[in-house]
Amino acid sequence: MSRHAPTCPAPPVAGPARRWLVALLLLSLVGLGASAYLSVLHWKVHNQPGHVSFCALSEAVNCDTAALSSYSRVAGVPVATWGILFYSLFTALAAWGLLARRAPWPWGLASALNAAAVGVSAFLALVSEAIIQSLCLFCTALYLVNALAAGVCVLGMRRAGLPSRGAAAPPLVGLLGGLAAFGLHAPGSLGEAWPWLAGLGAPGLALLALVLVRRPLHGARAWGGAVVHDLRFPFRRRWVGVALAALAAGVVAAALILVPRMYARGPAVLAGGPEGLATGRTPEGHAWIGAEHPEVTIVEFSDYECPFCGRAHEVVRTVVREHRDWLRLVHVHFPLDQKCNRMLERPFHLRACESAMAAVCADAQGAFWRVNDALFGRRGGLDAGGLAVLAGELGLDVTRFRACMRDAATREAVARDIELGLARRFRGTPAFLLGDELVLGLKDQAWWREAVRRQRAGGRERDGGSQDPRGR
Repeated sequence: MSRHAPTCPAPPVAGPARRWLVALLLLSLVGLGASAYLSVLHWKVHNQPGHVSFCALSEAVNCDTAALSSYSRVAGVPVATWGILFYSLFTALAAWGLLARRAPWPWGLASALNAAAVGVSAFLALVSEAIIQSLCLFCTALYLVNALAAGVCVLGMRRAGLPSRGAAAPPLVGLLGGLAAFGLHAPGSLGEAWPWLAGLGAPGLALLALVLVRRPLHGARAWGGAVVHDLRFPFRRRWVGVALAALAAGVVAAALILVPRMYARGPAVLAGGPEGLATGRTPEGHAWIGAEHPEVTIVEFSDYECPFCGRAHEVVRTVVREHRDWLRLVHVHFPLDQKCNRMLERPFHLRACESAMAAVCADAQGAFWRVNDALFGRRGGLDAGGLAVLAGELGLDVTRFRACMRDAATREAVARDIELGLARRFRGTPAFLLGDELVLGLKDQAWWREAVRRQRAGGRERDGGSQDPRGR
C-alpha cells in the first residue's frame, strides 16, 4: 500500500473561467497595440524635428509632451517599449492558459503582474497630472486596460478556486503602492495631485481593509501559493522553463543595449554650443554670443520652426566661433506665426510664437543659448506644456519658466522683436544685418567668412557693445 495519499490533477479550465482568459487575452492585445503606437510616437518625437502627433490636442492633452519627459524612459528605454514586452508576456500567459487548460495557471502570475501594472499606472497618472501637467490619451487607454485587467484577474482567480478576498487584494496593493511611490518621489507635488490621491487612495484603503478584515492570512497564502505554482509551472519540463527564462533575459538585455542607440545622446548642441564663447545681452535686451568687444556684429532675425533658420544659424555660429575675438552674433526673434506676427494673414508656423517666448524665458534664467540650440534642433512642434518639459530637461526652474510663459511681458518682448523685423520689411527668415548690409537666406561658411572679413577690413567697426538691430 502506498505511503502517499492519492492526488487528483487540477481541473481543466472551462466555461466561465475560459471566457475570462479570452477577455484577458483581448485586453492584452489592446495594451500591446497601444504600447506599439506609443513606442513609435516616442521615437518620432525625439528623432524627427518638428513632429506633431494626432493626439497632441492641447496643452492639457498632449501625447508628445508626455513622450518628451524623462518619465517616459526607464534605463534609457521608453516606457512604451517596456509596455510592448509586458503585454507580450501577458498575451503569452493568457494564450498558454487557454491551451493548457489547467487551473489555477496562469491566474496567480497574471494577477501579480497586473498588480505591478496598476501601481505603475497610478504613479504615471499622478506624474502626468502634477508634474508634466499634460495628459496622454494612449497612456490613459493603457491605464484603463490595466484597471479592466485587474477586474478580470479577480474574477478569473475566483473561478480558479482561490478565495475571493485573496483574489481582490493584489490590484489594491498595487494601486496603493503606486500612490505611495509618487508621494515618496515627488512630495512637493502632493498639493497638485491631492484630488487624485484622495480620489484613489481613500477608496483603495477602505476596500483593502474590507478585503483583509476576515482571514487575511488565508487569502494571502492562497494567492502566494498560486503565484509560486505559476512560477514553477513552466519548469514541469525543465528544458522548457530554462529556455523561456533565457529568452526573457535575452529580450530584456537586447532592449537595454539596442533601444537607447536609436536615440540621439544628450540635448542638441550647435557648432560646439556656447562653451568657450562670451555671452550676454545688448542694451536693448537681445542675447548675443561671440566677442565681448566686437569689431563686427551680425544681427540675426530668426524663427525656431524654420528649417533654413536652424541651418543658417549653425553656419553663422561656426564662423563666430572661428573669430570669437572680434565677431559677435545677436539674436532677434521673428516668428512667422499668425498668433503674434501681424504680417501673416493665415496660420504658417503654428507654434513659433511659443518657441520664441520660451527662449525669452530661458534668457531670464541665463540659459538662452542652451535652449536656443535645443529649439533649433527640435524645430518646433511643442506647445507651452512641451516647452516647459523641455526646459526642465535642460535644467531650468520649471515653475518659474511656466510663470514666465504666462507673463504678458514675455509676449511683449517677442512683439518688440517682430516690430524691428517689420520695420525692415522682412518677408521671411532667415534674415541678417551685417553692418548696413542686408543678408537674406541661407549662405555657406565660405561666404560668411569672406563677408565678415570684408566688413572688418572696410573699417565698419564698433567701439565694443552691440549693434542696434534697428541700424542706428
